[in-house]
Amino acid sequence: MKIKFAINISLIFILASLGCVLHAAENAFGSLPTIVNNNSAQTSGGFLSDPIDQSVHPLLQNSITSNIIIGIMISPSQKTAFIRTASGDDYFVKVGDKLGNANGSITDISHEAIEVTEDGKVLYLVVRNRSGVNEDEE
Repeated sequence: MKIKFAINISLIFILASLGCVLHAAENAFGSLPTIVNNNSAQTSGGFLSDPIDQSVHPLLQNSITSNIIIGIMISPSQKTAFIRTASGDDYFVKVGDKLGNANGSITDISHEAIEVTEDGKVLYLVVRNRSGVNEDEE
């Protein structure tokens, strides 16, 4: 219990030190979060031959499961997650934001997962207990 508390506090300090302020931009897709880090990726689905559709926001270009949860912050007033897309871009997302290429919307964020409702189906992007950097080694 103390370890989880220490990890959560550390995550809060790390995210706070980024100096990022959440604000959403209204556009044709609804409320989308602000980009935090753009690594200028070359693909939309992980294949070099796939062109990037610049008219589609990076959070909407791939399936929900192609994203990785970096961290989750939950307070009495707001639930926020920090995710990395398949293209390597990092974003803060909150309940109500769009996610995935099948008209998904984030309906809940818990300490275990991000819940996304997609065409009447509820899907979960689960928190992993490993680093996204080490995925290729397994």
